[in-house]
Amino acid sequence: MTQPSPLAQPLPWDLVAPAYADEVVPVFEHFSREALRLVAPAKGSRIVDVACGPGTLAVLAAQQAFTVDALDFSPEMIGRLEARKGALSITPHVGDGQALPYADGTFAGGFSMFGLMFFPDRAKGFAELRRVLAPGARAAVSSWPSASEVPVLDAMWGAVREATGQTGPSAPPPLSSEDVCRSEMSTAFRDVVVHRVVHTQTAPSADYLWEMFARTTAPLVLMRQRMGAKWDVLADACRTAIRRVAGEGPVEMAMPAIVAVGTA
Repeated sequence: MTQPSPLAQPLPWDLVAPAYADEVVPVFEHFSREALRLVAPAKGSRIVDVACGPGTLAVLAAQQAFTVDALDFSPEMIGRLEARKGALSITPHVGDGQALPYADGTFAGGFSMFGLMFFPDRAKGFAELRRVLAPGARAAVSSWPSASEVPVLDAMWGAVREATGQTGPSAPPPLSSEDVCRSEMSTAFRDVVVHRVVHTQTAPSADYLWEMFARTTAPLVLMRQRMGAKWDVLADACRTAIRRVAGEGPVEMAMPAIVAVGTA
């Protein structure tokens, strides 16, 4: 039996929640704004944000006068959303995106930003998202393409594999191509259209970029917890690899994302 990915468990997301809310949200807002534009639910309607993290999309949507139900399996991520939402019309919930606690046909729009891609049963995740949408409502599900498309990330993960003895090519992340996204989403949705969205992230230096990755990237944070003193060797290797690609000065990194939009 295939073992579930560690990223399909709450622990790594609980570990990254503080830094994620502070450092990743401003970057991910770009992708969430585009997803809201593509889905275009009626103003003032009720929408759902599945695997919401600290509420990147949920907060933006509520600021645009949507009523938002936001669900994540990480209690720490939901805690960060609770701290951010203030008086906005957001109802956070700790729960399973593969078994949504909402009635059929409840929402005018649905979203899962870089979350459903990690579900142990993605087909169930798509089906549940479809189930809770009103007929004709649209949903957006986003994912990352292969790290090989981003030289800095490709270098970093190459250093991780070498430092951990995994010298072979890395497996592609789930939903890492337009064709796979279209195929998997089409099992539950019709008229699926897949978009490429690119955001250019800036950092003052390669070292700063590495430290941010080390704080906010769930696999790295989990690795650090498990490696103990051996982490320092891996960190030095990653820092050197990123410097080699990005140089010594300020860094601009084009971050592509895949956003699949389908109709219930």
